[in-house]
Amino acid sequence: MEEIITIEEKGKRKKGPFIAGIAILLLAVVGLVSIVGFVSKVVTPQTDEDAAMQEYSQFLSWVVGVDPASFSDITTANKDDLRNIAICSLMNDDVTTSSYNVTEKGLVVPATDVEAYYVSMFGADTQIVHASVVGYGYEFVYDAANGVYYVPLTGVTPPFSVRIESAKVTGDFIQLRVGYVGTSNVEVDANGTLQAAQPDKYADVTLKKTDTGYNLISLMAVTVGEHN
Repeated sequence: MEEIITIEEKGKRKKGPFIAGIAILLLAVVGLVSIVGFVSKVVTPQTDEDAAMQEYSQFLSWVVGVDPASFSDITTANKDDLRNIAICSLMNDDVTTSSYNVTEKGLVVPATDVEAYYVSMFGADTQIVHASVVGYGYEFVYDAANGVYYVPLTGVTPPFSVRIESAKVTGDFIQLRVGYVGTSNVEVDANGTLQAAQPDKYADVTLKKTDTGYNLISLMAVTVGEHN
């Protein structure tokens, strides 16, 4: 049975939760390292549909932030991009120094935790290839001898944040039209309220509902002119 959720009538302003992601901010204060995630403002869900949209946006925060190349099947996706997404998403998951140690090299993240997050996001059919990650102005260094990644205690600003345009639910599968809003395009009004800018580009994304959340199945860029 299909359920179609429409965020906007054509030509009107989006009404769904607008998730504005600006940066990962790591703060070392009295031994506590907290990560203020990519989602800097979340609209409180009013309905089940709102809650679902918020979940989709949160799951896709670093998928959109990393901006991987298109793939029709997760098993053909670029593994460097998937590893990058998994680490950034893990870092966005309430990490503190009570969980991971901090050294002069940065936050020490066990490779086993990265792998577990990788599988939880992309499914058991995918296999991680451990290696260092180079992103937009940051690097996560992999230490094979100790089985850890070093995450620098610096700010990371991704190029895009998420805006869900529409969603169609068919059984466990969710087909999303996703807008990529450039972080430089996020506007703040005179009251300090974040305003939704128009997306720079769009992609059609398929997720699968799982017992623990969602798996990313496919991501295909939408050619200019196809979006309506």
